[in-house]
Amino acid sequence: METKHGYLPTLDGWRAIAVVLVILCHDSLYKIGPVSDQWLQEHGLHGVDIFFGISGLLICSRLLEEEEALGAISLRNFYVRRAFRILPPAYFYLLALLVLRLFSIIPVTLKELFASAFFLRNYSRFSVTPGQIDWYTGHFWSLAVEEHFYLILPSILYFAPRRWRVVVLTVLTCLVCVWRLYRQWLPPWDFPWQHTDTRLDALLIPAIFAIALRRADLRAIATRLARYWWIAAAALLWLVTWPQFERLTPLALSILIPFMLVGTVLRPSGWFASFLELAPVRWVGRVSYSLYLWQNLFFTGHYLPDSRPLGFLQSFPLRWLALFAVSTASYYLLEKPLVRLGHRLAPPATPGRPESAAPGPALERNLAG
Repeated sequence: METKHGYLPTLDGWRAIAVVLVILCHDSLYKIGPVSDQWLQEHGLHGVDIFFGISGLLICSRLLEEEEALGAISLRNFYVRRAFRILPPAYFYLLALLVLRLFSIIPVTLKELFASAFFLRNYSRFSVTPGQIDWYTGHFWSLAVEEHFYLILPSILYFAPRRWRVVVLTVLTCLVCVWRLYRQWLPPWDFPWQHTDTRLDALLIPAIFAIALRRADLRAIATRLARYWWIAAAALLWLVTWPQFERLTPLALSILIPFMLVGTVLRPSGWFASFLELAPVRWVGRVSYSLYLWQNLFFTGHYLPDSRPLGFLQSFPLRWLALFAVSTASYYLLEKPLVRLGHRLAPPATPGRPESAAPGPALERNLAG
C-alpha cells in the first residue's frame, strides 16, 4: 500500500496567517498616508477562528487515521501527545508571568494564572477580578476552548458507533448554535463570546468535514469543489467586514473556514496554496503556537495603548524582534523536543511534521486518505 506523510504543509501556512492576524489586531495602528491596517485591528481576531478550523479538521482526521491504521483510537496516547504538545510552552509562559508579577513588573492576578493553568480562562467567574487588568492571560480563552474540544471529540469518536458519529456531532453543533442565538438575544453585555458552549461549533463543524472526507465519493466531490475555495474566502471577508447578519456570522464562519482550508489542501498546486507552502511562511506556522502564547506580553498597543511595563520591549520594532526571539527559543528548546518525547512515549499513526516524528511504527496518510 502506498503511504503518505501525515504532515500537511498548507496548514502550516494557514497557521502563519492566523497568528499574524491576531498579532496585528493586538498591535498599534500602522498608517502611511491614507493607508492603514485599521481593518486588521478591527477583524484580526478572526485568526482565532482559523486556528479553530485547523484544529477541528486536523485532530479529527488524525484520530480517524489512527483508527484505520491500528484498528482503534487510543485515548491514552492521544492525551499523552497533546499534553507534551500543549502544556510545557503554556506553563512556561505562565511561569514567566508569575516571575514578572513577583517583581511587580506587570499586573497579573493569581486567580487568572490559576484559571489559565487549568484552562478555565474563558469563563470570567473563574478568571477575572473586577477592576484588575487581565490582558496578559486573556488569549488563554482560546486555548481553553481547544482543550475542552480535546475532551469532547475523542470521546465521541471512541464511544459512538461509526454510523452515528456525524449525527452526534451535528446534534451537538445544533445545540451550540441554538444556545448561542438565545444568548445573543439577551443584552449585549451578557453575551459570553469566549465561552466553550458558544464557540464549540467552530471546531465541531471542521471535524464533520474530516469525517466526510474519509469517504471516497465525498472526497472526490470535495476535490472538484476545492477550486472554488476563493468564493468561501470572499464570503468570509464580506461577512466579517459588513456583519448585516451578525447573529449568524459565527455559524457561517464555522462552515466557510473549513471549506477554505480543505480547498487549499486538496488542490495544493494553486497559486495561493503555493504561497502557503513557501518555506518562510511554513516556518512562521511551525512556531505559531509559541508566537500566540507570547504575543500578549509584547503587544499592548491596541487595547492598552498607555501601558508598557516592559518599556522598549513593547515598542516598535523591538516588540517584533523580542516576540520572534522568545518564540523561536520556546519552539526549538522546549516545544519541539517535548513534542518528540510525546511521540516517543505514544507513537502516532501519522507522525506529523518530519522533524517532530519519533521512531516507531506509523502508517503515513494525509487528509485526503
